[in-house]
Amino acid sequence: MNISIRKETPGDYRIVEEMTREAFWGSMDHPTCDGEHLLVHKLRKLPVFVPELDFVAEVEGEITGHIIYSLAKVMTPDHREIEVLNFGPLSVHPDYKRRGVGTALTRHSIAEAARLGYRAIIFYGHPDYYPRFGFRRAGRYGIVSADGSSPDSLMAMELYDGALDGITGRYIEDEVYEIDPKEMAEFEKEFPYKEPVRLPSVEVLSDQLPEGVKQTFAQHGIRFVSQLQRFSGAELLNWEGMDEQLLIRINGILSQLGQPCKLLPSSYILQLTELGVRNPVCSLIRSKAGISLYRVESEGRKWILKVFENQEDAREIDNYLMLSKLEIPTLPLLGYTKNAILLPDVEASDEYRLGNEDDLSDPKVARAIAGWYRMLHKKGRAYLSDRKIPMYDESDLFTADNMKEIAEKTSTVENVLWQIIRENYGTISSRIDALPRTLTYNDFYWTNLIVSQNCESAFMFDYNLLGKGIAYGDIRNVTSSLSREAAEAFLQEYSDDIAEGEKKADVFIAPLVTLSAACKSDTFPSWAKASLAELKNGDILRHLKEWLCMEE
Repeated sequence: MNISIRKETPGDYRIVEEMTREAFWGSMDHPTCDGEHLLVHKLRKLPVFVPELDFVAEVEGEITGHIIYSLAKVMTPDHREIEVLNFGPLSVHPDYKRRGVGTALTRHSIAEAARLGYRAIIFYGHPDYYPRFGFRRAGRYGIVSADGSSPDSLMAMELYDGALDGITGRYIEDEVYEIDPKEMAEFEKEFPYKEPVRLPSVEVLSDQLPEGVKQTFAQHGIRFVSQLQRFSGAELLNWEGMDEQLLIRINGILSQLGQPCKLLPSSYILQLTELGVRNPVCSLIRSKAGISLYRVESEGRKWILKVFENQEDAREIDNYLMLSKLEIPTLPLLGYTKNAILLPDVEASDEYRLGNEDDLSDPKVARAIAGWYRMLHKKGRAYLSDRKIPMYDESDLFTADNMKEIAEKTSTVENVLWQIIRENYGTISSRIDALPRTLTYNDFYWTNLIVSQNCESAFMFDYNLLGKGIAYGDIRNVTSSLSREAAEAFLQEYSDDIAEGEKKADVFIAPLVTLSAACKSDTFPSWAKASLAELKNGDILRHLKEWLCMEE
């Protein structure tokens, strides 16, 4: 559907008012229109009207949407009046809702308001809809409503960085927004009669929820399903008896009823809002196991947003901060929240590119990779030498319970390996613990590689599995993925002496770690079959015996 946007003209006025009436008919707790069409009618004649930001949307020559702006102010504690923009109503013809018309109008008008040099936009609106454009709670800036309250529905957006720095106070919109019911009734007589809507009772929703929810909704004055639009998901989570799982359940029912869903705390929309990204356009790259990746464009800039639904995965944020502090090359961390990180989009970079499979056979790239690993290991050893940090360590999988699980799930209980491990478990564990630790990157592959355009430098990204361990585990992991020539180049460039004890420990630890991870799956994965073969042909047992004999 092709949506075009242009300025409203006097010839559009009546059409827009009729469309606005249709758009708001039966919304919230109003079975008719609550006066939005009267508001549009009156605003155009007032000094606060901003004609440069009065737009209509058209589809095939038919007006399908409208947005109107007016001037408002923030009254500061020291009685200064700071001019800001207010918009609304934003109306979309019912036949075109959820088809991009409102989005197009909002994005276009925000960009134009910024181009014209306005400071900020502050208004009352749906608190789970407008954050997608970059609006956040006005209370975050210290701006409250005229009566001093701070509802989530009062939202603000700076139109340039720092526009609201140091500005606090009460938000005051023009008195035209206070609709006189008598005036509204008179104005409505100018339009054809329309049957009032029967609003869906909140019981349609609450009857499918725990009994206590009915009482909670009643306490907050919710009589109709549509009234939930006044409250953000964050507000609902503060209500008695509410939690994220219940909110997810509510969202499922709202979708079935054709109602807008509530934003969860980990929503990518809220992460971008918290990061202060204005008017973003987002596309999902991939989503797997609670980690989602988005491509973001905003004001001519391109970024990548990585969102973690689970706090365990959010450890990657700390890993980025740690590597940056150690001055180990990474993607610059442009911003972060409790649930997300904002990174440059490498595909838009003139300096770097994403890795490709051919890089695994390129000796020049391999040498660049080796330089990064050498720095990671050198600085990692120093960093961990006087710190006890609870990081992922592959050798932590070497436990008596895990070894028993491998034996049972691989049907190798009678294998001599398990007897040797049981008899020497204390010695093996203490010697593993005594191995020197450094920072290790446990997820090497070309899909996690970034290379400079001249191939002279490279580094890994995606630090969810960054951990601590023995350096040789990293070296083995990398070189096993490279071609023979590239692996030789890597080892030559890495150049540091590799302790023989690390090598001999790794050759039996690594397959046991692989098997332990594999046995957690419902079906045995193909990537662990080589390690299973090492178990059955006696290689792991032989390597363990050699390692145990090293210090005898």
